Amino acid sequence: MPTLEQVCKRLFSDSTWFVKCVAGALLLAVPVAHFFAFGYLYALVDRARRGESLELPEWEDWRRLFSNGVIAFVIFLALGVVPLIAGWLLTWPFRWLPIDLGVLVYLPLAPAIMAAAPLTAAGIYQYQKREQYRDALRAYVLVLMLASSKGRFLIPSFAFVGLIVTLSPLMTFTLFVGLAASLTFFAAFFRAVEESRKAAPRFP
Repeated sequence: MPTLEQVCKRLFSDSTWFVKCVAGALLLAVPVAHFFAFGYLYALVDRARRGESLELPEWEDWRRLFSNGVIAFVIFLALGVVPLIAGWLLTWPFRWLPIDLGVLVYLPLAPAIMAAAPLTAAGIYQYQKREQYRDALRAYVLVLMLASSKGRFLIPSFAFVGLIVTLSPLMTFTLFVGLAASLTFFAAFFRAVEESRKAAPRFP
């Protein structure tokens, strides 16, 4: 099974990785142009799903980046942002309690924060098989994909959140780097799980 460390070493081994990530960060910060950045992330998931090289690709084929970026962004909204909004809304009842719960108020947000990146990766991964949104949004399939990791997605998710919080002044750069690393890792992991199941002996 791939590890986050292995994936990051491959992604950021190229001497041009910083320039490529800066380009992604700049695009991510601009409305409409952010679709190009998500198209790039879509390509990273696709490369990992196919078992291709995990190096950061060149910024090219802009028309494809834009069209795929719209798809990836829709999936990101549905599986990443919407659960975060739902979790945020669930914190409001705790705010009206007569006692001060401190940071515990945000406890309902924790599952959404931890699952946002792996769910988004799983959704894009499934979409790419037949290019249908319904495949990306099949809840039971996505839950099974996360369950197949047996909790291994927790550490990469912690690392992703920690990167965003620690380097928050460089928000779009850290967000792009974090998404690139985490989505690629999860896609590579899901592929490894699928390959191991295909190779497992079957008994009559």
